[in-house]
Amino acid sequence: MRVSISGGVHGNELLGIYLVKDLLRHRPSIDLDLDLFLANPKAIEACRRYIDYDLNRSFGPIAAKEDRYEFERAKKIKNHLAKSDFLIDLHTTTANMGISVILSSQDALSQNVAKILAAEFEEVRIVRWFGTEEGEFINSCVPSSITLECGPVCQGLLDARLYFQAKKVLLRALEILQKGQRADFELECYDIVEYVDFPRRDGELFGMIHPHLLGRDFSYLRQGDPIFVTFDHKEITSQKEGYAVFINEAAYYEKKIAFCLTKKDRI
Repeated sequence: MRVSISGGVHGNELLGIYLVKDLLRHRPSIDLDLDLFLANPKAIEACRRYIDYDLNRSFGPIAAKEDRYEFERAKKIKNHLAKSDFLIDLHTTTANMGISVILSSQDALSQNVAKILAAEFEEVRIVRWFGTEEGEFINSCVPSSITLECGPVCQGLLDARLYFQAKKVLLRALEILQKGQRADFELECYDIVEYVDFPRRDGELFGMIHPHLLGRDFSYLRQGDPIFVTFDHKEITSQKEGYAVFINEAAYYEKKIAFCLTKKDRI
């Protein structure tokens, strides 16, 4: 089995970048065809999320329409991954997501790895996110994949505790793939069903995440719970119910996402 590990799809998410570099220097002793690569070299050098366009939204038809750096990278990565059976894509978030295993497809192998990891590691949860209107994720290039989304950590910074925990989860994922271990059980997951934007007036923010919600990813929102506070101290309450994730993710301000609303399911 050929397993690819990508870091630096976003150039200011350092955990994945340095973890890939570490594994390149000290390759795991494992019976897999292991492929390690840094996805966005220019953005990594600049310590920016991207140069022209979000690389992790550049793998669909939109990439064929314009000449942008990330679109060209996406084409090269797609070719690079053509022979890969499984991808582990490494990311960080400023939101309090712990180590979330993101599933971008519903294939059995991806779900199997995710379930074993979530069952064995207390801080690991499964989130299913099947793409966006902006464009396709890098996961669309391979038959099976997981994304490890690790946080909270600021963009452009490393967190030692999170780094070593993510490395432990990553190495366990490789072991699961090598041994062909099976998860003969069901486990809960969180399906992203809606994006919630900040309060805006004429396109400008006039509020921010309410302190009651800040840092409480995977908490259940009920109608009437405070979710935003305006700059003049007025509370805005939730009109919907669900589990909030990616709360106050810094990179999503430009995407007009204050948090994502999910519902629980089982896989």
